[in-house]
Amino acid sequence: MKPRTDPSTVSVTKRVVFDTNALFRFHVRALILHMAHAQAITPLWSARTVEELRGVLSARGKSGAEDFLGQLPASTILATGAGIAAKGFRDPSDLHVVQAAIDGHASVIVTQNARDFPAKHLRPLGIERLSPDGFFATHLAALPVGLDPADLRRAGLSQTAKRFSPFLADRG
Repeated sequence: MKPRTDPSTVSVTKRVVFDTNALFRFHVRALILHMAHAQAITPLWSARTVEELRGVLSARGKSGAEDFLGQLPASTILATGAGIAAKGFRDPSDLHVVQAAIDGHASVIVTQNARDFPAKHLRPLGIERLSPDGFFATHLAALPVGLDPADLRRAGLSQTAKRFSPFLADRG
């Protein structure tokens, strides 16, 4: 595997790579947009992720991919460099996500697919894997104040909803 280049030249903590499966839900995309516009994160993904998102949403009869992508800078889409070795990763077709994290100097990959992104193989690369729910639950301060915890639960973000309710009360 290719070692990470010098991350001291970029802000690693804000750079987050999202896998396609983390982008399916409208509420997740809305939270990503909010956090990006608030400069809490710099969301990143590979060009292949964009193709997959367009295909999945189109197949479901949804047009949200273009609206979502149009609200973010083109630099969020990474043209990844040389591929990393597939050793230890179950599905080589998902390695574009890991490569995007390496090329984008991201410290986090947000995915629902823990099986194809084993922590023991990401850790040596300086990358942490989080589910969308785990990611938002650890970034409560960056979420919109008017967010309804019931909407979070409906979006499959139950851990975030549980932690956000008391956090919201403390903010008010």
